[in-house]
Amino acid sequence: MKNMRMTITSLGPAAAFVLSLLLCFNAHAQAKGKISVAGETVVNTDHIDLGMISSITADKDRTGRLSSISLGYSPGIGNTRELLRSQILLAIKAAGFAEGDFSLETPTKVVIRRASQTIPTQLIRDAVEKAVRGQFSDPKVSVDILGIDVPADIAVPLGAIDIKAAIKGVRSLYEKFPVPVEVRVDGKLIRTFAVSAEAAVYCEVLVAAADLAANKKLTPADVRMEKVRLEKPLTSYLRDPAVLRGVQMTRPLESGKPLSADSYTAAVVIKLGDPVRVEAQSGRMKIIVSGEACANGRIGDRISVKNKQTNYMMQAIVVDEGHVKLLF
Repeated sequence: MKNMRMTITSLGPAAAFVLSLLLCFNAHAQAKGKISVAGETVVNTDHIDLGMISSITADKDRTGRLSSISLGYSPGIGNTRELLRSQILLAIKAAGFAEGDFSLETPTKVVIRRASQTIPTQLIRDAVEKAVRGQFSDPKVSVDILGIDVPADIAVPLGAIDIKAAIKGVRSLYEKFPVPVEVRVDGKLIRTFAVSAEAAVYCEVLVAAADLAANKKLTPADVRMEKVRLEKPLTSYLRDPAVLRGVQMTRPLESGKPLSADSYTAAVVIKLGDPVRVEAQSGRMKIIVSGEACANGRIGDRISVKNKQTNYMMQAIVVDEGHVKLLF
């Protein structure tokens, strides 16, 4: 400052006066503050502050206060928002600044866009495939994803993308079906939509080893295990040959076609008057006697049988053709 005074005093009176005015003006401009707003800005937040769209020259306190002045919400992805000079000026005044406290350099109209990123379609495919495969926990079931129709160029705000797909309310997974998808960015739900998916589900089930006629009693030779593409839920198919013991067909079935729960019914394996083997067991002791059926019976039915030696009537459970067990 001492050197400055020496410099000013060493000049002529007119020059010294002009230099003093310039120094005073510069000091006043710095104290006043300067706000320069860009004509177009891209922002990456949901909310717009003055500091995001402008360059501010002022002391530290004023710079901080001016930078944090709110200008409202950002536009949606793919849209723009226009701010008029009058709107910016009004927001600054509302924050407690007088018009003489700052100089504002801005176009009449400012355009603001939202920064975005495009979701890689593979991320969506992976999420949908995971959801589909998650519906089949049986290790013997295999799933081939035939197609996933993913919309292209889905734009979302910048940030960490998390995609989740869930199979909700789908009537059948064995034809094309919709899969709801949720997109979150930094943990915030941004978009929901549905994609169309198609899968082929395979599993080994029981099929007819030859053409089977209606009312035919089934034997192990009538069926075989074969891997087929499922057309309905897995519970509709038969996978254990043991369930076919003592049953007969309710309708014809072509060779190679899967058996289902509605294709057979329990058959009468013991008829009235049939000789039967009556088995009774207590601990390790087993007694077998000859008897006579006093009623028709299917496997699992409770029927009356007569001991041929004593004519004693007993209640027994049908366990197979010509075989019953006593009830105790």
